[in-house]
Amino acid sequence: MQDILQRQEAARGKEARQHLQFVLATTDHLDDVLAALSFLKTVPGIEAKRIAIAGHSFGGQLTLLAAERDNTIRAAVTFAAAAGSWERSPELRKRLLTAVDKATAPIMLIQAANDYSTAPGQALADELTRLHKSHILKIYPSVGKTTEDGHNFLYLAMPQWENDVFGFLDEHVRR
Repeated sequence: MQDILQRQEAARGKEARQHLQFVLATTDHLDDVLAALSFLKTVPGIEAKRIAIAGHSFGGQLTLLAAERDNTIRAAVTFAAAAGSWERSPELRKRLLTAVDKATAPIMLIQAANDYSTAPGQALADELTRLHKSHILKIYPSVGKTTEDGHNFLYLAMPQWENDVFGFLDEHVRR
């Protein structure tokens, strides 16, 4: 996907790249996630009423959009959702705020302090608080030396977040 977005930016500019990312998140890629969830619910041994969804970065955006569309999801966990595009894409900001407005699952928003931006986590948590919806915002200390390191907190600092995430999932999925 990054190759497609980079080609779009080279051909048409940064705004065109942002718009294409928005289109992909709200159409083809979201459809794929929803199809995967539908399939998962048919697999023997899977308890369809105890499914959580998690995603990182673009996948974190898809997590929020899927939680909006599938009210059987018991919990949603996002790592660095929209951290690289929140400030550049008003249409994405509006769409993700709408998604959390409509989502019924408890949502955990996770970022490192040195992510590209912590504004999405803050804004989404503020909206969830305003709506009195179950959520947790965790902004962990900086990881590594760069914003890219912070964005990849999911991979670089597993011991920091794993107990919190699995505790959140236990609370909302096991019961």
